[in-house]
Amino acid sequence: MKFSQKSIFLILSLCILCVSLPAPSFAAEEKKEEKKEEKKEGGEKKEEKKEGGEKKKEEKKEGGEKKEGGEKKEGGKEGEKKEEKKAAPKRTYEGIEPLFYLDSKRQPYIEPFNEKGEDKYYLCRGTVGEWYRELLAKDMNTLADKLGMERVTGKTCAMRLVPTEKPPKLPIVTIEFYINSDIMKSCILGEDCPQPRFVIFSVKDRTLYRTFILSDHKKHIYKEFCLDNKSEVLDETSCWKHFEDE
Repeated sequence: MKFSQKSIFLILSLCILCVSLPAPSFAAEEKKEEKKEEKKEGGEKKEEKKEGGEKKKEEKKEGGEKKEGGEKKEGGKEGEKKEEKKAAPKRTYEGIEPLFYLDSKRQPYIEPFNEKGEDKYYLCRGTVGEWYRELLAKDMNTLADKLGMERVTGKTCAMRLVPTEKPPKLPIVTIEFYINSDIMKSCILGEDCPQPRFVIFSVKDRTLYRTFILSDHKKHIYKEFCLDNKSEVLDETSCWKHFEDE
């Protein structure tokens, strides 16, 4: 069978077309698959970055919580220090209740309930040892019996601190006893004190002495006594006058 040159040329052209046409379509599909894989890998990388970011956020959050916990701990320590600073002693080293609950500057560990000028008034409970308050009331009533005056209850009393400029500028400690609560209100909160009963403390040669003052305005009685720490009467005057006359 003989083919003309024209028919041979057509056959060859068709063969060339058949061979050359599939190649571009496969290449395009391969490129698409590569792009899909790249996108997939890129998405996985983005997810990894996202997970890394979330981990960092969680770590920061945990770090912040730890910091807040540390601040609370510091705050708790400061509160404990304040409480320890203002704690009043309960017993001396001998196991006996102290005479007074005062610090080194003769200041009570409780707040005053009244002030008159520079004088400050405190309740005996919390400032005076119970046994010592009872002893003072007993001595006061012993003197009142000698003068024919009314007795004090011992429980109705107040501590008064009187400031002084004399070195070392420690306040004078005075314990005031009252016959009843009405007299106490009148003496501390009012202007009239009809029956003052004072105990003023002074120290000489490392020994505590007490001046007892008993008065009754209606009976025109005013008496002073100086007692030592054994409740013995040294003189019928104030302790400072007694020692000045020696």
